[in-house]
Amino acid sequence: MKVWIQGDSQVSQFLRKICSSMGMMLSSPVGCDLAVLNFPFSSISEELEKDFGTGQKIVCGMVDEKINRISEEKNWMLFQALKDETYLLENAKLTAEGAVFFAMQKASIALRDARCLVIGYGRIGKELTHLLRSFGADVTVAARRPESRKEAGENSVSIAKMQSVLHNMDLILNTVPYPVLSESGMFLIKNTAFLIELASKPYGFNMEQAKRMGIHACLESGIPGRYCPESAARALFRYIERSVQCE
Repeated sequence: MKVWIQGDSQVSQFLRKICSSMGMMLSSPVGCDLAVLNFPFSSISEELEKDFGTGQKIVCGMVDEKINRISEEKNWMLFQALKDETYLLENAKLTAEGAVFFAMQKASIALRDARCLVIGYGRIGKELTHLLRSFGADVTVAARRPESRKEAGENSVSIAKMQSVLHNMDLILNTVPYPVLSESGMFLIKNTAFLIELASKPYGFNMEQAKRMGIHACLESGIPGRYCPESAARALFRYIERSVQCE
């Protein structure tokens, strides 16, 4: 099988090594059997559009309407990894591990001494909560759904009532990709706290506003590709193995 992998990120480089070790032939985009586009947002230039033939197999992340339209016209086969639950769960585990590693480097206290707030209890929120508690951290979860709060444990609160616990927190990690932490809420955060944004746009809070208020805040997106690119590449290769017919 001839495979072309877009980009020169560390994940792309490791994926090329993995594919080669598994007997796949690295190729140019012209005539390749499988194309792997950049993640998490995938795009195709006019040149690539010409290079890919009818029926092209393409592994991709999030795509726009242009790619969807062209894929229908040219009968491309899009394999969208970010719609695969197994891949998303693996990515969540890598994200949680990287986030905790980052927090341990930057926070002024040990996790076992920290009072942590995890905002959101989706895939990443669950993994974060489990990992932080394994270090002995006192973790409160803020979640919208009652069933999520029940699963998260007694310390959980609703997003609407989250402000009642903000003043106590040493470490706040947001996983919700929409505004949940208002300016009034940020005024409640103590000046020694550390605020980490893990979600994608439009994010859970205004980063510039947080910094103007003197809050120690950081945007940490795309963690797997930056902290553990080989593991991220292996997760993507496993998706390719189980989803794409590799002939």
